[in-house]
Amino acid sequence: MATIKIIHFTSKKLSDGKNPVLLRLTIERKIKYFSLPDNFSCFPSQWDLKNGQFNKKYPNFQKANKRLLDALSKAMDIISQLNVKNNDKGFTHNEFSELFNKKTNKLFLFQYFDETIKRLSVGNAAAYQDTKNSLFKFIGSEIEMKQITLKQINQYVEFCKEKGHKDTGISLKMRTLRALFNRAKKEEKLENYPFDGFNWRQFNLATEKRAITKTDVLRIFNHKIEPGQPGFDSRNIWIFSYFCFGMNFMDIAKLEPGNIVTEEGQQTLVYFRSKTHKIVKVPLSTEALKIIEHYKNQNFGNKYIFPVLNPEIHKTPQQIKTRIKTATKKVNDEINIIAQKIGIEKRLTTYTSRHSFATILKKELIPTAVISEMMGHATESITQTYLDSFSNDTKSEAAKKLL
Repeated sequence: MATIKIIHFTSKKLSDGKNPVLLRLTIERKIKYFSLPDNFSCFPSQWDLKNGQFNKKYPNFQKANKRLLDALSKAMDIISQLNVKNNDKGFTHNEFSELFNKKTNKLFLFQYFDETIKRLSVGNAAAYQDTKNSLFKFIGSEIEMKQITLKQINQYVEFCKEKGHKDTGISLKMRTLRALFNRAKKEEKLENYPFDGFNWRQFNLATEKRAITKTDVLRIFNHKIEPGQPGFDSRNIWIFSYFCFGMNFMDIAKLEPGNIVTEEGQQTLVYFRSKTHKIVKVPLSTEALKIIEHYKNQNFGNKYIFPVLNPEIHKTPQQIKTRIKTATKKVNDEINIIAQKIGIEKRLTTYTSRHSFATILKKELIPTAVISEMMGHATESITQTYLDSFSNDTKSEAAKKLL
């Protein structure tokens, strides 16, 4: 039968006058001592002999005692494993030593981020890189993943809020970090999981309502800009998105003439949505066709319809993603200059066009299921986050129809 105990080994004195704290394993009256992972040592006055732990005179004694309990728990688990393995016929000190002193490779947080990012697609890699950069600003240096605690996770959330980050962005960072820990648990056998007890409900994930009225959309559409003037292409792209069921900017940038087909006697835009990989069909309105014809006539051998991507320059997924990002910023900046000129106070983005399309159709009493399919959403619940609540006037008018 084997017994274990953590002891203050007074038979040995270290150079600083302290005695080591060791794990004593007794098997068949034979004793062997093992060093603990933290290599603890203390003076006799700092040791609680009765309870086998540090007393209040030892610096940070509570934290140190927890580490002692962790080591004792590990030793007990190893004994259980060996008993099962050997069918309760006992084991040797050497068998125990192999498992107790087994070296484990340290798993560092930011190093593991980098290793993971290399294996991800461009979109996911960007989310991981953003989370890593933000975390590094908070922590300030490399850290082992086993050292991350729930308290640090909560402090990081507060750090992000103080920086003015929105709940949706913070939630994405937390979900990315959680995914990294789950990956490490699976691939690296990481035991630490700091998200137990984390409050996910603290985030308000309702999408900010970005829609503008149909009147304002028409003011943008009717605003006169000549070809070649600043904002001409940006206005066209923004309006094209609106007329094409709130089409995403990335999907617009990737459109080719081959995406336009004739179905049921009508020219139709057919494409796979980049985000969901779902096929979307858009019967082209007269207004949308005029915009397409303008750029087809201006096309100087470019495979794409709109003057956003250049196949000779933007070849790799990363080059395309970078170009889309800079082009989106330009469209957002120029559409806001136009908005200011015509008296629209709300800040506009390419997403405003998409949200406005959905909200305006809802106020025209088009069913959410229809809007969802038009936008290429995977579920109606996603579409619902785009939609404004009906105004009180609308509700009042509807209530009048009850009698």
